[in-house]
Parts: sequence; structure tokens; C-alpha cells
Amino acid sequence: MTAEVSRSGAWWAVEVPEVPGAFTQAERLDQVEAAVVDAVRTRRECDDLAVTVTVAHWSTRARS
Repeated sequence: MTAEVSRSGAWWAVEVPEVPGAFTQAERLDQVEAAVVDAVRTRRECDDLAVTVTVAHWSTRARS
């Protein structure tokens, strides 16, 4: 899975395009993978999901 990450105030806003509706946030970039795993598991309603996250793009530009 690929996480698209952008800065939003003091947080990183995270979207997973492969999983519709999978959005999350993290205070630090090193927290993104765990946040994505949780968001994807919630959207797919499963507990045994193995997820590898690659942060392919990030921006410090805040979303409006």
C-alpha cells in the first residue's frame, strides 16, 4: 500500500488511495505506518491484514 502524506498544521494527514475512505493522521512520520495499518484494518474490517507502507510522496503544504 502507498500512503500519501501531507502536512496539516501540527499533524501529518495520510490517505491510502488503494483503500477508498482510508484516511488517518499522525504526529510524526515514523507513526504513519501504524496509523495506516489501523485505518486499513478498520475499512476492511479484518484483524489479520499484513500491510507494508511506502511513503511515496509528502508535502509540507497545508491542505485548504
